[in-house]
Parts: sequence; structure tokens; C-alpha cells
Amino acid sequence: MASDAAGQASFRAALSHAKAAVAAGDHRAAFAALRGCTAPEADYVDQARVAKALAAIDLGAIGLRALRVALVAASTMEHLAGVFRFWLAEAGFNADIMITPFDTTIQSVLDPDSTLHRWKPDVVWLFATHRDVVLDVPPDAPTTAIETAIAQAVATRATLWRSLSGCLVIDNTVDIPVDDPFGNLAGAAPWGRRTLLHRYNVALPEAAPSGVMLLDLDHVASLWGKRRWADARYWFHSRHAFALDASGTVAHAAARLLAGARGLAKKCLVLDLDNTLWGGVIGDDGINGIRLGSGADGEAFAAFQVFVRALKERGVILAACSKNDPETATAVFRDHPDSVLRRDDFAVFTANWDNKADNIRDIAATLNIGLDALVFVDDSPAERDIVRRHLPEVAVVELPDDPSGFVAALAAGNWFETIAFSAEDRDRSRYYAENAQRTAVRAAFVDMDDYLQSLEMVATVGGPDPFHLPRMAQLIGKSNQFHLTGTRYTEAELAALAAHPDWFVRRIHLADRFGDNGLIAVLVTHRIDRTLHIDTWVMSCRVLGRTVEGFISNELRKIAQEAGCDRLAGRYVRSAKNALVAGLYDRLDFACADETATVTHWTIDTARPDWKTWVSTAQEETLHA
Repeated sequence: MASDAAGQASFRAALSHAKAAVAAGDHRAAFAALRGCTAPEADYVDQARVAKALAAIDLGAIGLRALRVALVAASTMEHLAGVFRFWLAEAGFNADIMITPFDTTIQSVLDPDSTLHRWKPDVVWLFATHRDVVLDVPPDAPTTAIETAIAQAVATRATLWRSLSGCLVIDNTVDIPVDDPFGNLAGAAPWGRRTLLHRYNVALPEAAPSGVMLLDLDHVASLWGKRRWADARYWFHSRHAFALDASGTVAHAAARLLAGARGLAKKCLVLDLDNTLWGGVIGDDGINGIRLGSGADGEAFAAFQVFVRALKERGVILAACSKNDPETATAVFRDHPDSVLRRDDFAVFTANWDNKADNIRDIAATLNIGLDALVFVDDSPAERDIVRRHLPEVAVVELPDDPSGFVAALAAGNWFETIAFSAEDRDRSRYYAENAQRTAVRAAFVDMDDYLQSLEMVATVGGPDPFHLPRMAQLIGKSNQFHLTGTRYTEAELAALAAHPDWFVRRIHLADRFGDNGLIAVLVTHRIDRTLHIDTWVMSCRVLGRTVEGFISNELRKIAQEAGCDRLAGRYVRSAKNALVAGLYDRLDFACADETATVTHWTIDTARPDWKTWVSTAQEETLHA
């Protein structure tokens, strides 16, 4: 939110609109009024006013995902709770937040009968700062003493992690203070306090097991500004660990990290071309006339392309959405020597003269992802406004006029946070690009069976071996649309289930003549007497409509039969995101056994004939780690 008079007027109007909407019983409109009315870097007064307005809104009634979050710290956290809840709501969560008593971290975590454990949180944030890390190393201490001190500090955190194995844990690197009596030596000597804290911050993620994710608090402090980060007045008066005005920045960073952990991070970056990826209009200025690669503006546009390309390489899907002639627009990526991006970096390339809101809908449909998975970048304020008005689910980046600020503007949103990185992430853009090719080929076929047969699909079924286990946990964690029960498992939990004789954990990979789709499904089933219960069935939406669902149904019955079961039972737990699979069991000929407002139970005899599917099976891999 702008700090000028116009910005403050807009902010006050948003709060008034939200209050009026709540009074009218329209909680969806009230929340829509608050979204985007402030920024993480806004001062604490504005953050607190938004948090207060949010408290009057029924977030459950508008479909945000329930989440129980506990804040555990040796410092005061009450000021952060409301602000954190707002930024969690922005990320898609209806959060219930508890704060353990001040400076009771050890007692709250290690005592299994503490209020913290009895509350059964989904997430525990073990908030820490440099004040909480004991590193007693004298000047000129030998290397062994330094290493021992760091190992002991990390081991202290690991003890806490082990006591919180039933939930997701956020820990954080610690902020590194700017003031030290040793001055430069504090960061230049091996025994210096800043050096030790840097080494602690490196050792912490190396030790963190599955189920523990780390927020880089020192980076957040640097974003805010180290000189402004610590306010000694508030620390000595009320044990506030950082300046009140940094609350929004801290809360936003943690909320976006949780969005990544719970599958609510954005997936696709939709980019305008003219004056966004290069300076000028390619249709008017031509290849030699646009600004790209040389001159101040040209270097800035090239740097933005470098950043965008790096996002693609870490798993973000790229799509182009430009009012342009398609051949003219494509020529830049093919012929301009300073274009970092190439045409095949885009999973979908849309260049026409239609309105961008409709084009973005088509992009989402082509990729088979929700509009709320998209981030839109366009230099034109008018185009941004159109998309905001007509597609409120789409995140819209507010670009500055100067292209040198494009990278910072896009990065500030933390839209694409993730807690892990895998080969599937690296190849994701290719998966979606190949899927677009499949869709194009489908249009040439009159008969659906002929098309599916032409794909030459081959599935490989395997178990949770050490290599695939992180990818399986990641797929479960990020899947929302094709997720029948909403369960979330860490790597350690999946491994424990797979080792149990009555639990069966499977992964499924799919390849076809266009390429390797990678890991596309994870199944977790549980044998009880002579019934095999489908605890978790998640699948990538990019393989929908290819008889893969029937193939997996056949595999589930096969697992049941091998386990000595004659019944297969599944359940559908409704969520705001998974309407896609509401009728899945019905389509697969399961019989409805019981239904409530939120859960439907289904069963089927394992002896029924297999579904006809165009998916063949490769040699089965080892099914147990």
C-alpha cells in the first residue's frame, strides 16, 4: 500500500468496504476488499488494522483451508499473531493461532502433556533469534572447540524437532546482529560471533530432517534492513525480538513458506512480452529496434529474463500472453542474440488480439491448473486492472515503470516458495509443454480410443525407495485438486507406513511417446481385516482423461487381492479445492456406503473385471524401501 495520501485513502476505503460487507453478511466480499489493500512492508499500525478487520470475517465460510498454528518462542509473539493470520489468509488458510507462554520453549515442547501438545497443532513455529543460540567460544578458540559449539547448538534444536514429530515444524535461521565489540573481526575471525552464527545457519538445514522446514530469518532481516531490524527499546521494555514495523515482512515470508509446504504456492508465471521481456513493441520496432541486452534498459530487460529463466529451471511453468502477431512475437526468442529466453521455455505461448482475461483462462485450461495457481506480469496498468477485476484469483504483480525494478517486484511476492527441490521440479515446464502437444494432437483424432492408443502410455509402479521418497512426500504435500482425502505425510511418516505390514505405499510414473511425465501418482492404503482402505490417492492433473484413473483403480484392486482383501474402500473428503474428484469413485463403479455433509464413503468388490485402459505396465520395481 502506498504511503502517500492517495494510498492512505485507498487503504481506509478498503477497510470501510470490508466492514460494510461483514455487516451485510457478505464475508467473501469483505475478504476480497482486504486482499491487496496493504503490503508486507507497511507499518505495524496498518498491519494491525487489517488484522483487526480480518478477525470479523468468517474465513471458513469462504472456503479457506483450516490450519492450526502454534507459535513457540522465548520472545514476545502476541503482536505477530494477528498479522500472521492475515498473511496466512492471503495465502489461502483459515488459521487458528495459539501462542505458548513466554519463554517456555523447552517446557512446552518436551513435556508431552503440555498445552502445546494437547492443542494438537498442524504446524509449530519454533521462532528463534541470535539471542537463543548458545555459542560460548572464546577468542582464538581452536577449530575443534568451534565445531563442538556449533554441533551442540544444532543438537539443541534437533531435540525439539524430535519431540514434535506429529506435526509440521518451522524453525528458522537466526538474525545476525550488526553490532559487536569485535567490529569487523566478529565476521572475519573463525571464532567471531557473526562467523559462528553464519556457520550455525549453514549447519541447521544440513541437520533438518523431513517434516522440518526452515525460514531464512536472517534474509528476512536483511530485506527489512539490519539497522532498522532490531529496536532495543522494544526488546528491553517488552521482549519484542524485532522492530514492530517488520511484523508484516516476517509474517508474509512465513505464510508464503507454509503455502509452499501445503500445496498452495503458485505454479505458473504468465508474462506479457512487449515492454515486459524487452523494451519497445516488436511489431513496430522490429528485432533491431527493441531494447534488449545493451544500454541501461536493455540490460535490465535481459536481467529480468535471466531471473524468469531461473524460475523456470526450478520448476515454475512459464506462459506467454501477448497482444501480438504470433510469428512476430516468436521471432524475438528465435533470432535476437541477447534473448535469454527461447520459445521452448514457454509451456503455453499465446499471442493474439483477444482480451487477456480470456487468454489467461485458456492458459489455465490448457495447463489444467486453477486460476489461483497463476501469477500475471504485464507492464500495462490497464491490462493489470482488467485481470484484477475479471480474474480476482490470479495474482497480479505491480511492476514499476523502470525495468531495473522488475526483478525485485516479482521476487517480493514470494509466490513460488517451496520446501524441497527435485528432478520433477526441474522438468515440470517440459511436462506441461509436452502435455500441450498432446492436446494439440488430440484435436486431429476423431476417435478418443485411437488417440489414447497413439500415446503409447507405459506406467511403472514402485515403492518408497530412498530416492523417490522425497518426491512422493512432495506430491502429496502440494496436491489439492486430485486429492481425495487431503492427507499430508512427511518422508519419515511415509517410510514408517511402508514398513508396517498392514500399510502399502505405491508410486506411479507414466511415460508416453511425447516424453516422460515423471511421478504422477502416490497411493497409501491400509488393510483392516479383509478390506483395503484407500487412505491417500493423489495424482497429477496433467494426466487426467487418459484412462490413468482406471489403471490406478485396477492397481488398487491388485494390491487388495495380494493383501488377501476382498473389498476395497475409499472415501472422498470435500475441500475447497478437490471438487474435481467428487464423482471419481462413482465413475469407477464404487458403491456409496455412507455420506455426510463433508465425507462420502465408497466400496467395491475386488473381484470385478478390470477397467479398460490404454496404459500398459512396465516391469514392476521394488515395492518396499
